[in-house]
Amino acid sequence: MADVTPTPIDGDTLLRQRTVRVLQTGFRIAVGFLAIGLVLSAIQREALPHEFGSPDEVVQDVFDGSPVGFLGLGIATIILTPLAATIAIAVTFVQFGDRRYALISGAVIVVLLISLSLSVL
Repeated sequence: MADVTPTPIDGDTLLRQRTVRVLQTGFRIAVGFLAIGLVLSAIQREALPHEFGSPDEVVQDVFDGSPVGFLGLGIATIILTPLAATIAIAVTFVQFGDRRYALISGAVIVVLLISLSLSVL
């Protein structure tokens, strides 16, 4: 029987795989929420919203089964997906001991968090 040993994954490959997986997953989740919101909107014959409420209102709308909540959640997922990808990138750099790029990724995360915080206010 042949000896089958797994080949180690280099840092670049792991970085790409994680980033792609996070971005694909975020996109799929967002599309799912948006699709639910559009279907509910068509069934309930509600007009599509021009703006969304606060995050608390969006969550309450989801629990109420309102299309506005699901559409808002889909858009929030689209907004948060790059943040999640940047976190995955930073974690990968830390795992491989690349302090410079881990710090740069951390700085990008801080900028994204500040931007998100200011946009919610």
